[in-house]
Amino acid sequence: MTHRHRHDLVRSFVLTGGRAQPAQGAGALDVLTMVTAVPGKPPGTGLQPEHLKVIDLCRGGYLSVVEVAGHLGQPLTITRVLLGDLIDAGLLSVKADQTAPDAGSAPAPGTKPDPDRLRTLERMLHGLQAL
Repeated sequence: MTHRHRHDLVRSFVLTGGRAQPAQGAGALDVLTMVTAVPGKPPGTGLQPEHLKVIDLCRGGYLSVVEVAGHLGQPLTITRVLLGDLIDAGLLSVKADQTAPDAGSAPAPGTKPDPDRLRTLERMLHGLQAL
C-alpha cells in the first residue's frame, strides 16, 4: 500500500466522520436518485469543501447520485453520506416524483418509461463507453 493510497483512505474516513451510511432523514439514496440545490438557500458555515462543491454542482439542475460521485471523484458510499448531510441540512432536495422501479426491471405494461430516467441511463452509458 503506497503512502498516497493510505492518505486517500484516511481522507474518505474524515469526510464522513467514519459513517458508512447517510443519516436516517436522507432516506435511501439510489444511484439514480436525482438531487438539486435548494434555490436561495446559502450554505452555512462549518461545511467541508466537498459539501460546498456538491452544492455548486447541483445549482445547475438535477444530478443523479452517481453523477455527483463522478464529479467529486469519490466512491458512492462517501457521496451518499455527503448528500445525506446536505439533504438533512435543507441545502439539497430530492426529486419528488421518483417512483422508479428497480434499475433492472422494465416499466409496467401499458406505461411509458420515465424520460428523466432514460436520459440519466443514456448519460451513464455514454460515460461508461468513454472510459
